[in-house]
Amino acid sequence: MTTVLVHAGPYPVDDRLGGIGIRLWETAQVLADAGHQVTIAAPRFSGFTHPGVEITTRRWEELLPDHRVLVTTDLPDTRLLLAAHRAGLILVAENAPPIEHLHYDALAGPDGQFLYADTVARWRLQLMLADHLLVRSEAERASTLGALVATGRLSAAHHRTGPGLEHLVSLVPIGHNRHSAQAAAAAPTGPSVDVVWSGGSWEYCHPVSLLPALAHARDRGRKLTLRLLYEPGPDFRAQVQALDLGGQVQLPEGPLGHRDRDQALNGARCLAVTGARTAENQTCHRLRLRDAGLYRLPVVVDPHGATGDLVAALGIGTLADPADPEALARALITGTDDGPPRTSYLAALDRAAGRFDLARHLQPLLHLLADGRPAPDRDEPSQHAAVARLLADAPTLKSTAPAII
Repeated sequence: MTTVLVHAGPYPVDDRLGGIGIRLWETAQVLADAGHQVTIAAPRFSGFTHPGVEITTRRWEELLPDHRVLVTTDLPDTRLLLAAHRAGLILVAENAPPIEHLHYDALAGPDGQFLYADTVARWRLQLMLADHLLVRSEAERASTLGALVATGRLSAAHHRTGPGLEHLVSLVPIGHNRHSAQAAAAAPTGPSVDVVWSGGSWEYCHPVSLLPALAHARDRGRKLTLRLLYEPGPDFRAQVQALDLGGQVQLPEGPLGHRDRDQALNGARCLAVTGARTAENQTCHRLRLRDAGLYRLPVVVDPHGATGDLVAALGIGTLADPADPEALARALITGTDDGPPRTSYLAALDRAAGRFDLARHLQPLLHLLADGRPAPDRDEPSQHAAVARLLADAPTLKSTAPAII
């Protein structure tokens, strides 16, 4: 049994959790199921319970001495990383390159370049110190391996440990665990709806592009319904009115609790996760893609990146350019209406069930916990020197928390 501290940073792990919170909570459950004792340090109180998992609001300074392993998100407080490293904890980090952060409002201001340079420095420190890195897509894995080469982390010692480097970087794509699957199967079915939009907060996520597609389908005799689980941007409601889609679009009446998602999604026929062509979209798997596997929903997605690549590779949905209302309308109808295409998507979802199994993808991390050893290059002088140079160039990493979260 290993004591594991999961530091959630700013992400809540309660009934108002978002994509990162879900991933942390479900990961903690898998680790606890394997016999480890897990503490989640969260920003506020939570009523969630699971055997072997404790959620606390205590500060990390109090918690570090009682734990052997630290798991962090992709931009943690670097003071925590440095303290845990000094204390000899094994460091496990989500390590998405800081691309999505360019969408943050803070980086649009006059201090944007300084704040981004600080963000990148924190990511580099995490890359240098982590004993094991979790990535979410093949594209992120490739970029992380390249970054490890650039920082001097990759070496003959790592290759001798395992030429596949699974001991250092493991692919944990978007998915769910068996507890979520059981809860979804047991939940009642909500009101039926053709298409559901289950989230997406970044600029490249475009639920508004679905509206011209709905209007196009209606004008050709197919009146699709759309349910949004989360509040869209300010232009969305105006577009609904302008296109006279009020009777077809269901907007949220307030915040949706995590435990209410099962019922809302069980009544859907198709999942839409359309987005724009951006660098972040090209490298990431959108977190709500887990809903496809969890609720057995064919996917309509853009062709602009890793999410679309995965949907196409698995055959679980249709790719369509959100800028083409006619093509998007056809994709929505294909994913919704009974017929050979939808049948093939559902069969593909069944075949791909293992690709959404979080416990399966966490096996390299479980092996690491069972082994209990840090990365083979942890005490190499070259690594200590590289970290010292970075801290000399960016001394705020030793004294302040990230500024943009």
